[in-house]
Amino acid sequence: MRYRCVVIDDEKPARDRIKRLLAADPDFELVGEAADADAAVRVIDEVEPDLCFLDVQMPEGSGFDVLKRVRHVPHVIFVTAFDTYAVPAFEVSSVDYLLKPVGRQRFAQALARARDRIGDVGSARRVLDELDELRRVVSRGADEPAPRPDRVSVRRGSAILLLDPGEIVWFEAEDTLVFARTATGRFLVDQTLSDLERQFDRHFFRAHRSYLVNLARIAEIQPADAGAYTIVCPGAGTVPLSRRQARRLREIFPW
Repeated sequence: MRYRCVVIDDEKPARDRIKRLLAADPDFELVGEAADADAAVRVIDEVEPDLCFLDVQMPEGSGFDVLKRVRHVPHVIFVTAFDTYAVPAFEVSSVDYLLKPVGRQRFAQALARARDRIGDVGSARRVLDELDELRRVVSRGADEPAPRPDRVSVRRGSAILLLDPGEIVWFEAEDTLVFARTATGRFLVDQTLSDLERQFDRHFFRAHRSYLVNLARIAEIQPADAGAYTIVCPGAGTVPLSRRQARRLREIFPW
């Protein structure tokens, strides 16, 4: 399978550099380029690429502005000379974040991530869901704080309690039941783990198929067997981190 790409950068030498690196990989095909935000919106909506190499600072608007305006939202690798945009870039689910000048090895790593991200889509329904979520995130603006999540209703016996998400160290699934783990105990939750993941995607991370851990509560990551890891949450205990999810967690907390 060949992946269709566009390169967006106001500096021609920078575009040429990305194009040369891209030409060395037969899995990726250049189908368009642009030098400013207005042209970027037009070319992305016209050719509908799988992947976009997108500069952050350009005439007529930023790379984040481009993502707000396009109808077709591709997978994105941000390319910039400034590392201050790394957090906003990952908040809009970018595949990677490259600093200029881009080296061959680092570029190859970004393409490998792009293959995994594009190839992991699974179905047309998931594609639409991911694009809708990306549009909701970028519509808030790169510099705006995320809205505070709603409280979580849980059960302990016959009582219904409302917990602040910050109190919850992790959610865990046991057979068909889901529990919220806090420093004081476990509470039954009347939602699926997948529903909770969608609701709190910017604050909790799917460490394992049965665990959704609060990113703010992660204090330590320890190696385990077979390339997996263990996440340590002080005052609560540990949760498993699968090998596959460890790669994704590194995009948030590089180690």
